[in-house]
Amino acid sequence: MASRSTTAAVLVLGGALGLLAAQSADAPKPLVRKDLLVLRSGEPPPPIRDIFRPRAAAAAPAVRRPAGPAPAAPVVLAPETPPAFTLSISYLGSIKAGGRTIGLVLRGGQTLDVAEGDTISPGYKVVSVTAEAIVIQGPSGERRTFTKQGDRP
Repeated sequence: MASRSTTAAVLVLGGALGLLAAQSADAPKPLVRKDLLVLRSGEPPPPIRDIFRPRAAAAAPAVRRPAGPAPAAPVVLAPETPPAFTLSISYLGSIKAGGRTIGLVLRGGQTLDVAEGDTISPGYKVVSVTAEAIVIQGPSGERRTFTKQGDRP
């Protein structure tokens, strides 16, 4: 019992000394300087606008046109030109699986596996796949051959 009371007395004495040291030491400056705060009395001013409500855009003034038929503007249609062949790929090689030759193509950082008749991108169809090259037909019917990239013996 004496050891318990001695331990309790030491703890109380240590706490009191710690409190005394904390009070007598130079206290750091507080983060908030209360002497600079302006304390007002009364109600806060009303908000200018509700920040959670979108601003109402001013409506454009209505334009009045005279009654009657509108003048017909000449319509000029540009001749439809087929888009150019813009597909950019790299042919990495081929794999033979199940009697078919599957080509490995690198497009936009992704590796795709394609076979004859597959569509790589809208309008771009694989015409043929061999071990050395792949032939792609574009939307305008133009065919382009991409040869195998990488290590060659």
